[in-house]
Amino acid sequence: MRINRIAVKKLFGIFDHEIPLNTKDHITIIHGPNGFGKTILLTLINEVFNSQYEKLFEIPFNELIICFDDNSTLCLKKNGNTSMSEGKKMGGEISIILEFSKPGSKTKTSKIESINPERRHFPGNFLERILPNLEKINETTWLYLPTGEQLSLYKVLDRFRDSLPSDFLEEFRLIDDESWFKKIKESIDIHFIETQRLLRVSQYRITRELEERRSMIPAVLNYSNELAKAIRERLEKYGTTAQLLDRTFPIRLVKEKKEQLTKPTIEELENDLHQLESKRSRLIDAGFFAQEQGVEDKDLQKVDAGNIDVISVYIKDVKQKLSIFDDLTEKIELIVKIINSRFLYKKLSISNKDGFVFKTPVGKILPLTSLSSGEQHELVLLYELLFKVKANSLILIDEPELSLHVAWQAQFLNDLEQITRLAGFDVLIATHSPDIIQERWDLTVELKGTQQ
Repeated sequence: MRINRIAVKKLFGIFDHEIPLNTKDHITIIHGPNGFGKTILLTLINEVFNSQYEKLFEIPFNELIICFDDNSTLCLKKNGNTSMSEGKKMGGEISIILEFSKPGSKTKTSKIESINPERRHFPGNFLERILPNLEKINETTWLYLPTGEQLSLYKVLDRFRDSLPSDFLEEFRLIDDESWFKKIKESIDIHFIETQRLLRVSQYRITRELEERRSMIPAVLNYSNELAKAIRERLEKYGTTAQLLDRTFPIRLVKEKKEQLTKPTIEELENDLHQLESKRSRLIDAGFFAQEQGVEDKDLQKVDAGNIDVISVYIKDVKQKLSIFDDLTEKIELIVKIINSRFLYKKLSISNKDGFVFKTPVGKILPLTSLSSGEQHELVLLYELLFKVKANSLILIDEPELSLHVAWQAQFLNDLEQITRLAGFDVLIATHSPDIIQERWDLTVELKGTQQ
């Protein structure tokens, strides 16, 4: 299921915006003056699908409407165009009604009620005692140590509901996401790439002990380690598969001789061997293997009638083993290609030990943190799009132009089109930069709104 239209009514009590998504081209760009709600619109979408409901109550709007390509519609209606803080001043509480409609089906509804920490008190360390991997940042935000994520109270209650007492959940009147709403959220992954993307974990001032345990980590270092780990995991899987195939090779060889109706020609096998050697070279360049590991079948390049059966089974085995790396290899090749066409006086390569490796023209290795802020923004953004996003997702990107040279901005859409073809997702961009748009005004939607 894909989102094909988004609308918001009375945003800030002023604007009505409608965004038809370019599902054919997979890229939609929204632009408009400051203060019209570009970032806020992305935030609202992210909050709904990631169970981070606090900002839905804090941002003034009347309705948020999300339409899907199967003609179904999800509508969020707030009981009053106000924020939760304004509602408190007026002595009232705010709730949001969810309505899901689809032609030929009965409209389904549910309700999200605001959590007011001032009225619903619980012991300060209650959640941390039950969930030891949580560290409290402030009254409404927790840090989940295994991943470094900042979780709102809603997100904590939603993610860990199975570990929390039912009477505790009942006190918060937390909506038990009904099956229809869960199904919607699970059918489309929303990934928000915000303007702050160079640091990870926390920007809050928290306890000294927690700061020592979980200090802010530059995203380039975090992602470099993450990529190296992903490569090592594939290599481990490759090793396990290789052991299994090697152990069963004689049995499969005998079976192949019995069942094979037509034998491949010598020319076909030699062509397959040549392609496998080319693939190994790609894997060496992508950082999976060392140079000396790319010569396994050098002695097998010549095939004769006496070893056709052996070579045929061998080729099938190697194809199966090397296929483990296919999707990751394509992504690595693309990020290396784009970065090396952008960065000057440095070249990126990938290592299964270190992840990103940058070298100067004379071979000196550069620390990742020595990259300029613009270079880090480019690398982090490309990495998130290629490696952090699931297929069939909707990616929200706020101001991709930040810290990027004008020449890089001009290439951004070309890069993005290559990535969407490879990764298969839709993108909604908020930008101020005509250099990002270039000549692709056919992808844009201007936020004008209807001022009342």
